[in-house]
Amino acid sequence: MDLFSIYFSRNLKVIIAERKGKLPVRILATAMRNLESLGYTFSTNLIEVLRTWERDRFISWFERLMEELQQIKGIHLKETLVYPRFPKRKMNIQESKFYLNALMYSWRQQLLEKEQEQRILLLNKLRLRVIHLGSEADFNQVGMNLLTAKSALSLVAREQLIWFATKYEGWVAFEPEAGQIPVGENAAVYCAALLKAGRASVEQFQRHLHSATDILRLAVACSDGDVSLKEKTRFRSFTRFERRIILALLEGASIPLEDLFQYKERWKRLAERLHPGEYLHRYPEAVAVLDQLRHGERPLTFHGRVERAFEQKENQLILETLAERSGEMVGQLDRMIRSGVPVQQVIGKMETVEEKVSTRALLRVLAHFSTRTELQVRRNFFPKGNMANLYVSTQPLPHLNVEDVHKVISAVEHTLLKRFAKLPSLGNVYIDERLQEFSVPSGERRASESLRALSRASWISLPAGDTVRFFLLWREGLGGEERIECVNTDLSGVLYDEDWRYMDQTFRTPLQSSEYVAANSGLKVTAPDGAAKYMDLHLPSISKLGARYIVIMVNAFRDNVIKDLLECYAGWMMRQAPQSDEIFEPSTVQERIDLTADSRNCIPAIIDVQERRILWCDLDLKRQSKVPVENNKADVALIARAMTELKRPDLYTLFMLHAKARGTLVETLGMANLVFTAELESIRVAEVAEYLTEGPPVERTVITPLEQDYIVEQFL
Repeated sequence: MDLFSIYFSRNLKVIIAERKGKLPVRILATAMRNLESLGYTFSTNLIEVLRTWERDRFISWFERLMEELQQIKGIHLKETLVYPRFPKRKMNIQESKFYLNALMYSWRQQLLEKEQEQRILLLNKLRLRVIHLGSEADFNQVGMNLLTAKSALSLVAREQLIWFATKYEGWVAFEPEAGQIPVGENAAVYCAALLKAGRASVEQFQRHLHSATDILRLAVACSDGDVSLKEKTRFRSFTRFERRIILALLEGASIPLEDLFQYKERWKRLAERLHPGEYLHRYPEAVAVLDQLRHGERPLTFHGRVERAFEQKENQLILETLAERSGEMVGQLDRMIRSGVPVQQVIGKMETVEEKVSTRALLRVLAHFSTRTELQVRRNFFPKGNMANLYVSTQPLPHLNVEDVHKVISAVEHTLLKRFAKLPSLGNVYIDERLQEFSVPSGERRASESLRALSRASWISLPAGDTVRFFLLWREGLGGEERIECVNTDLSGVLYDEDWRYMDQTFRTPLQSSEYVAANSGLKVTAPDGAAKYMDLHLPSISKLGARYIVIMVNAFRDNVIKDLLECYAGWMMRQAPQSDEIFEPSTVQERIDLTADSRNCIPAIIDVQERRILWCDLDLKRQSKVPVENNKADVALIARAMTELKRPDLYTLFMLHAKARGTLVETLGMANLVFTAELESIRVAEVAEYLTEGPPVERTVITPLEQDYIVEQFL
């Protein structure tokens, strides 16, 4: 990881300087023709700088550029490039001049303003993403965007932030101000990077770490653990300097005892590494609270005070206590109203803390109250976002007044519209109604950073055809902390009727069922260079059998979890019949998405045979790690049914609120500057939009549900 890879992957920009050479026209044109075959091109400013480069230097730089693109797009260059043997094979001089002239003509035609930075160039009816010339100041802003992100960073983004903090020379003089890092997990990662590099001070860290839980996250980050605190961490031995920093922070933390007891066992393990007895006189308060943690009585926690307020039915006390933690407050809106707190008081108190509430939390409130007046036979919960621990309640919530429900929805929508109106204008916006089937990114840290990562609980329509070919592709190698070899994976489907009664399970062998048409490609044990297996499911025959749902199951028969594989993704394609002679090449399929399950068993998807759609789950099954599916039919049905009934914030609602606040809704693709589509391939939508455009070309951005990081950064 370096400046080049970070800047290019995040902004499609490079920092280079003019030289005193002269790049041959044939070399530049052929390189750009290869770049075009991948859907990219250079800006005019970048072309002019590259013209001053020497041949060998440019070829070396361009090879690095293509390596980055190969990694980003996950493709094999030799199968895609027009001139795969470049620079040995290249255009002739006439072709080169013609190509560059045509390219520059397209630029002149489409640049409406000289200062405008276009992201898309139309060339020969192709939409090419533009690689621009960057600057050091603009690159510094990339680091700032990582620091000020309003949600926990993904794994790759976290590594990029660490690189800025520890290896980027231009960052040495920079110090974020208090409150400039809004997410505690990101603050812990940033401070841990500085601490490991020996560039830390108590005063510096106190700007970003305010509670005992923040300090615990710092110690976890220093030990390369899970800063979300969902998973336990084995703390490493700390240096004296690191121990003094952590204890000094704890000494200055405000009322830390409650936070310590929230994670009591972890703090006890951490205290063993801090050796607080050696610093009794230097940090007496920190040593005292750690001693009370081990030997003292547990204090009344925040949640304890909330429960006591509800028991006493003190409306004002309920409001004031919950207002201490804005996130908890919006999560308890329903309970407050059910408990008799007047809805206007609830809304009024919520408005006083609305700036501290995340957009994602407010969207969850909208999703909950949008179905609140309907009878709900089952309610489904995933505690603390852990998709492996599902809780299903058959106890319906008490009825709420319809007017109260509408008042809450109206207040939350008003808050979001006011928040979004402060952002830059979107111009003309087109929104695909099918986005109601796609969930808003949950904010969970993904183990894999594939471009094709979809939010759990998103429904996708199946293409035309009678047979779904669901496939699994994986590759062994260095994953997690050790090398993974000889992974034997199992791909099967469990059939349930409309009421989720078990019917059958597809064979794991290359045999067909006698009652319905299905086939499996069989077993594969090792995959050092990558391997795939598939399962054909003939929908008409399965529907005739009476089955409504097919739960896809993936099992990896080793101790390693699925996310630790070097590469593992699943997907589907449509065929006219099972085991047809059509070419099966997983890398060419559009509907392929990474599996990131933190277990050996998972449910990647559920097929609704009747509605001809597929629900993307990527759902962990930790409780079933060594038990066959046949012996857990009811458990699988319970989990799968909960996923199909789950009501989560959807992308349509999010984008519609943004459009109302800072854009103009249009009815056709051709009129839109910004297109939100349910199609998973943006190029197809862009081509249709260009065809429908009347008049001069429109600079247009197409956003699909797969662009998770972009949606989080720009709309959440």
